[in-house]
Amino acid sequence: MWKSVGLIVMLFCVGCSLDASSRGPFGPEDPETAIPKRPLPAQVPGRHVLEFTADESPEHVKPRMAGTVTDAAVSRSASLIRPLSTAEIASLRKAAEADPRVRTLLGARWGFIDADPTPPKSKVSFGCCQASARFARLTYFSYSQNVAVDVRMKDGSVLQAARAEGYLPPEGPQDVARGIELARADPRLAGRVQDLRGHGLLMQPDRGFFRNDPGYGHRVIWITFSTGVGGDPKYWAQIDLTDDRVLDAGEEPPR
Repeated sequence: MWKSVGLIVMLFCVGCSLDASSRGPFGPEDPETAIPKRPLPAQVPGRHVLEFTADESPEHVKPRMAGTVTDAAVSRSASLIRPLSTAEIASLRKAAEADPRVRTLLGARWGFIDADPTPPKSKVSFGCCQASARFARLTYFSYSQNVAVDVRMKDGSVLQAARAEGYLPPEGPQDVARGIELARADPRLAGRVQDLRGHGLLMQPDRGFFRNDPGYGHRVIWITFSTGVGGDPKYWAQIDLTDDRVLDAGEEPPR
């Protein structure tokens, strides 16, 4: 039996080696493909450089969609809204604060926040009057009513005035000035911040689960005192402008 197995293996090896001379390590070796040889050029070709041209250059061709017109044929009118000057804001404030409707909404204690020009509305101006009329919005905060007041004006006259429920405008110059005044008079800071510069930033006390933070729901401003504009704060105070009182004050920890 073993002789028969050995004979079969020997015959198999002989058969596999019959064509070994015509095969390489990776299979049969095909004849080499003939590739024509070409001489190299005498000079090395230069590299192609990309050049970007501006829209104004004569070689530039600007794509244009069908149906469009050239820029020269388009006339653009100047914007009708321009910023308010300091003199204009002062004039608008004087007219607004003399209006009975505005005075009723502001109450005894209030602060001016800001004034901005507004685009004309078609309901109150149209045609030629729309281009010439001047509209503005003045924002106040009534400490007495604890609510923001929105005043709309046209050509220096009050169009409408209303309470802006739920709106909390950013701190205004009067907010900061009143906060600094109350902080300087507080016994905890009196005599210690007179030579320092005051700064103010509006803050919102949190609503707690069991108890709200002091000043919650009121207009509260955070006052700090430092040496100059960019110095580190040395003292601080938390001012409730609605109640016109100091909630807390103290000295900043050393840094």
